[in-house]
Amino acid sequence: MLLETERFGKISFKEDEIIYFPEGILGFEELHHYVIVKQDDSIFRFLQSVDEPSLAFVIIMPELVCYDYQVFIDDGQANNLKLKDANDAEVYCILTVPENVAEMTINLRAPVIINKKEKLGKQIVLAEGKYQTRHNVLAEMQRSAFDQKKQKEKLKKTV
Repeated sequence: MLLETERFGKISFKEDEIIYFPEGILGFEELHHYVIVKQDDSIFRFLQSVDEPSLAFVIIMPELVCYDYQVFIDDGQANNLKLKDANDAEVYCILTVPENVAEMTINLRAPVIINKKEKLGKQIVLAEGKYQTRHNVLAEMQRSAFDQKKQKEKLKKTV
């Protein structure tokens, strides 16, 4: 299949690469079909709408920004995604990239979960208050690196 997009020009993908979001993405509930566009040598990916070629979300695996990021979904959410095995799930978070890239934020509160086997997706708003909708990416990466370093030092002292 071919799709003429605003951001990438023409992209080619197979029909079985289309991910169906029954409820859409928050704010775009009427758009249900997306593909993931990967960029060579980049940690960023794009969730490209097939229904609206001018719409693409910048996404990233949250553990690349926040090493201890965890998502817990209830049985109903797992059933909606037809998830039987956690290994079938991919988790992404949506980025907001302003003109000043240093102000880029990540929405850790509402991750996008994809069942890669069933090609089903859902954006889930986490009930717990640990994560917010706008975490500064650079600050979060620095905090995460500092916490990892601290944790390694703590392990060395106990060994």
